Amino acid sequence: MTTPTAFAWRPFLPWAGVALTIGGAGVAVAADLDAPIWLIGAIGLAPWLPLLAIAVVRTWRVADGWLAFYLALVMTQVGHVGEHVAQIVQLRVLGLDAGHAHGVFGALDIEWVHFVWNAWILLAVGLLLVGFRRNRWLWITLPLAVWHLGEHTLLIAIHLATGTAGDPGLLARGGVIGGGLPLARPDLHLLYNLAETLPLLIGFGWQWREARPVPGDHRVRGVTADVLHGGAG
Repeated sequence: MTTPTAFAWRPFLPWAGVALTIGGAGVAVAADLDAPIWLIGAIGLAPWLPLLAIAVVRTWRVADGWLAFYLALVMTQVGHVGEHVAQIVQLRVLGLDAGHAHGVFGALDIEWVHFVWNAWILLAVGLLLVGFRRNRWLWITLPLAVWHLGEHTLLIAIHLATGTAGDPGLLARGGVIGGGLPLARPDLHLLYNLAETLPLLIGFGWQWREARPVPGDHRVRGVTADVLHGGAG
């Protein structure tokens, strides 16, 4: 039996190929012209944004708002992890110093953005648990998100008090708790984000499989079966 999520995504597969082609060609041209890295990143990302937005809306229509919200959370957090990976590549592979390794969109690598972002992740996970109380992976993500926000709460407090950025916080090398771990802040925070994102993704996969018609039931989370099979626009 076709799941609502499969129905929502299948029409977008050919367009994903188009977005990949256009984005790849744009990135190649921009890189050849020595465009700044943020512009290269924006050009590569731009063709995907309409598809991702439509996928969220369509998932909302054929499944429910909670699943669409979960999809939006997963997509944004995966993009955030990508920024951390880019920063580590700049530091560990390209050999840039910390003052020049800020990921693709370097203007966003500031304490306030990190704090607000992690507050959003914690809030979003908390909201999802209202709709998906049985999702154990969300419950696993919750304390990880609390800890990560706690780190950034300390970091933003230090920033407000001293005007400096880049403090090691609680557990990075030189941190408050026992001098921290033998990890620089960028490495540690990549691990934080990976630790949050993995159960978030697994939980989304589990919830995706749960979003299926129940035998004998003509509705799936408030959506009629004819919509699931394309009977309504």
